[in-house]
Amino acid sequence: MSIILDYHNIKKLPNQSIAVIQCGLTICHAGHVSQPRIYNHYSAHFILEGKGKYIVNGTTYELGPGQGFMITPDISNTYIADEKEPWKYIYATFCGVDDDSLVRAAGLDTENVTFTFPLDEPMLKDLYAMYEASKCYDAKGYDVVGYFLLVMSRLIKKAADNAPKTYSPEHYLKKAISYIENNYPYNISVEDIAGHVGIDRSYLYKIFVKHLQQSPSNYLYEYRLLMGVKLLGNVNLSINEVALSVGFHDVAHFYKAFTAKYKTTPKNYRLTNYGED
Repeated sequence: MSIILDYHNIKKLPNQSIAVIQCGLTICHAGHVSQPRIYNHYSAHFILEGKGKYIVNGTTYELGPGQGFMITPDISNTYIADEKEPWKYIYATFCGVDDDSLVRAAGLDTENVTFTFPLDEPMLKDLYAMYEASKCYDAKGYDVVGYFLLVMSRLIKKAADNAPKTYSPEHYLKKAISYIENNYPYNISVEDIAGHVGIDRSYLYKIFVKHLQQSPSNYLYEYRLLMGVKLLGNVNLSINEVALSVGFHDVAHFYKAFTAKYKTTPKNYRLTNYGED
């Protein structure tokens, strides 16, 4: 039989994208067998000490400290503690609308069910903090989720570091556009965009010209003006507030750029379309 030192069920709150619904620390006796079963949710097991076997889809994985396995829903599995060095692990069972995405981001799926993790102080600190937080409900389980996501973020970073580094131009373009759309109100440059994407600015320029027939700087400029048009519909904002909100640092520059693009001033545009100046 296994000795479960402590485990706790955690209530899932409405609309949680990720919720840890059970967390615990298990120490197994020699040769302990978890009988074959199907789980309804994902369950990540992080091995801290000892060894054992995880068996799923007809494959046996021999695992030890610094390794783990991800139980996936609706697939029968079993795991067995070693006869001489039975394992000790912390586990977290989780669910939510983002659970599949989280697992895939960590490089895991029904065919890739094991992982490695650093048995260093930061990782152990977060694993034990997650386990300790599960003992109380003061933070309604959000603290447990927080530590769990910190733990998973290390698996995700490792998966990203090990992923192929050659991407298509379309991949870089999509990543650049996403960065612009999320950061256009701020003082960002083409160098910032290229750095985020992971390529030099000359290659970024070539991709934009080829696919969008304009430079990255012009795309950013045009996007700020487009967002300015949308914000002018909010008549509670002054035109100066609109200018600053979309990345222009003075209203005169915004007026000049807007007028050149739309052949009317921001004030006249608002008056014509919304009856306000």
